[in-house]
Amino acid sequence: MRYRRHETLRYSFEEPNPAIFKIIKVGEKQVNSSSGPAQVVDISPGGMKLFTSVHIPLTSNVQVFVQTSIAHVDLSFTADVVWVKQARKGYHYGLDFIGDHQQEVVQALKKLRKTSTENST
Repeated sequence: MRYRRHETLRYSFEEPNPAIFKIIKVGEKQVNSSSGPAQVVDISPGGMKLFTSVHIPLTSNVQVFVQTSIAHVDLSFTADVVWVKQARKGYHYGLDFIGDHQQEVVQALKKLRKTSTENST
């Protein structure tokens, strides 16, 4: 798994965007954890940085399911957790999307930009 931090399109939110996540797979075992609150710090067509107060040990491969909304566009992703960094009051996780979400992420970000441009004029 390659972490694509240097993708050309990466949008960082001024205020982290609310999200809900749950762990769906640890190693080869399917799990069904309860949903928990999180915040999307930044997003690209290939992944996102997620913040949550929940500690997810990365002793084996972990997959999560994340739901969020950007500019009133509902988005949901299955992703591999590729890194974790402890932060103040929680943890930042680097997520690598499973599947191609490029078009839906780009469309949501275009709508967000259009909305924010209209609101600032």
